[in-house]
Amino acid sequence: MDAANSLKKEGRSIAATLSRPASPAAKALPSAAYRRDIDGLRALAVLPVLFYHVDLWPFSGGFVGVDIFFVISGYLIGSIIARELAEGRFSLTAFYARRIRRIFPALFATIAVTIAAGSLILLPLDYRALGMSAVATVLFASNLYFARHSGYFGSAAEEAPLLHTWSLAVEEQFYILFPLLMLCAFRAGGRTRLVIASTALLSFCAAMLLVGRAPVLAFYMPFPRAWELLAGALLATGPLPPPRSRRAAQLCAFGGIALIGWAVFGFSNATAFPGPNALYPVLGAMLILHAGRNGSAVGDMLGSAAPVAVGRISYSLYLWHWPIVVFWTYRTDGEWRLREQALVILLSLLAAALSWRFIEEPFRQARRFTATRAFAFAGAMAAAGCGAGGLLYFSGGLPMRVTPTVAALDAASRSMAYLPERCSGMAAVRHRALCAVGAHNGTAPSFLLWGDSHAHALKPAFDQAGDALGLSGRIASYPACPTLLGLDRLDQPPSHDCSAFNAQVLAMLRDSPTIHTVFLVSRWGLCANGRRPEGGIPCYLGRDADDDRSIRRDAWLFRLGLKETVATLTAMGKRVILVAPIPEFRRNVPESLARAELYSEPAGLALSQADYLRRQRDVLAAFDQMRRRFAADILYPHQLLCRTGQCATMAHGVPLYADDDHLSRQGSLLLSRMVYRAMRPVGAQRK
Repeated sequence: MDAANSLKKEGRSIAATLSRPASPAAKALPSAAYRRDIDGLRALAVLPVLFYHVDLWPFSGGFVGVDIFFVISGYLIGSIIARELAEGRFSLTAFYARRIRRIFPALFATIAVTIAAGSLILLPLDYRALGMSAVATVLFASNLYFARHSGYFGSAAEEAPLLHTWSLAVEEQFYILFPLLMLCAFRAGGRTRLVIASTALLSFCAAMLLVGRAPVLAFYMPFPRAWELLAGALLATGPLPPPRSRRAAQLCAFGGIALIGWAVFGFSNATAFPGPNALYPVLGAMLILHAGRNGSAVGDMLGSAAPVAVGRISYSLYLWHWPIVVFWTYRTDGEWRLREQALVILLSLLAAALSWRFIEEPFRQARRFTATRAFAFAGAMAAAGCGAGGLLYFSGGLPMRVTPTVAALDAASRSMAYLPERCSGMAAVRHRALCAVGAHNGTAPSFLLWGDSHAHALKPAFDQAGDALGLSGRIASYPACPTLLGLDRLDQPPSHDCSAFNAQVLAMLRDSPTIHTVFLVSRWGLCANGRRPEGGIPCYLGRDADDDRSIRRDAWLFRLGLKETVATLTAMGKRVILVAPIPEFRRNVPESLARAELYSEPAGLALSQADYLRRQRDVLAAFDQMRRRFAADILYPHQLLCRTGQCATMAHGVPLYADDDHLSRQGSLLLSRMVYRAMRPVGAQRK
């Protein structure tokens, strides 16, 4: 508090040296008068986000609405701070109190209702995850939480009711640091524009660097996103005068609408984002804001009654719509129909209107909600949120809410065999630190299990078979890296270098004369045709980003990479055993079974052997070529898992899968006899 008062006095003393109450700097700033077009621009930001989340055509890039919000926030906050600094009346205490009144009440209400609704809807593991995300949200660190938990094996984003709060966390982190940055720049001689511009440039360069190498960090981390907020702040404090004529304003505004429209209707989940592509919505929002200082047809349209009404409730609409979407899809088959889209949109608008009227507006009155009360309220709500979230997390999602059968089915989602990080991936194979598999009897390894995450999942079968035969082996695995020499998955960042990993495995094999047999395991069907049964971003194979990404091209590349792998291993004198694809479902198997039990509904997991064979047609044909040309052996898990004509999901009341395509420990152990028969020649070779 003393530091805040000191900074406040310093700002006043600097302003006093200007010798006049309204400095030229203050006059050059945007007017503090209310602008209806900015509320309309908020509507233009939030509605595409809502439509995108309910999968409404053609809003495939509606997620860029968040970037428009960032620009608006930076513009308004930059205007306020710059004006108050110039007038010598800026106070950190007052600034943060305003932020608390604006953000906290509706946010904490959303969290509370989401936790309450989740107790009736969510399975224990999902409820546990909600608890942890609630703690991260009240501490304004949810962007850091979701950056860590949205990786390869993370929970599906569609089932995280507080996922959308990542953007609020980015804004709050900006609000904490930006005023201090402005104060320091002001004290250094009023170099605020230079400081904002240089920081924005560094932030944009970070986004450019990370979007290809670490897209999750580029999306969630505050610094790669800061340039979007700083762009708005720079517009608010920069030297650009208002458009000289209405004609110039019209050109700016229509240009802004065109840029935003291109992003909203032209982008999709496959678009590299944020990075350079974020320039479209950011520049579009800046042009509209700039044009609005002189008025335009676009500004008049945005300032009309309907957009302004939506804009005023836009914050609440953003908060409430996503939990509604998540709970709706959680309780249904996840397929959006027009009737469901309309109903969810109406429910979201209704919840937002009520939230704005009875929560946002009353708490924004400074006379009734003083700074002291605001900080006390924030502390109390943060403590309550952390307490409630901690209870959900440490209790395992309150499993006593459901029957033991449901809890057991849900727990199977965590039943896949995992490897310690120290013996998986690039570093493990480079440093010859691969995990042992099979018998732990001190003998030299005689076989290698090589593959992607499906090799992880099958480790229990190889452990049991190898132990029964007294054979020791090693496992070389790297998630999302198929054993296809010379190929990389283009849906992964460049840092996820499959070619380098596979080359390292080959080098290790050349130095391991005792390893006579190599089992190859991957999610072959995804590699061969690029499509996922469960949906999501397609998988593409290629040697560089210029490859033709058609399914036919992927099938050809798959055959080429498989042939190169098998031929290379055969030339080294290794026996090659190909493990055919595991049947893949459209939905998470244990979760679907648990929900079916909880809600007394069908699980909707039917998968026939005919459907399996149809999807894996190219893979099985390529395997047959490897058998005839290189004498490779083949294991067919589907002959056991789909022997009745329908692919099994459970055995003896236990799920055979840990998700939609990875086998659980129980499912893996079902294949141990098949692996045992294939391993027996390994023992004969060793003798």
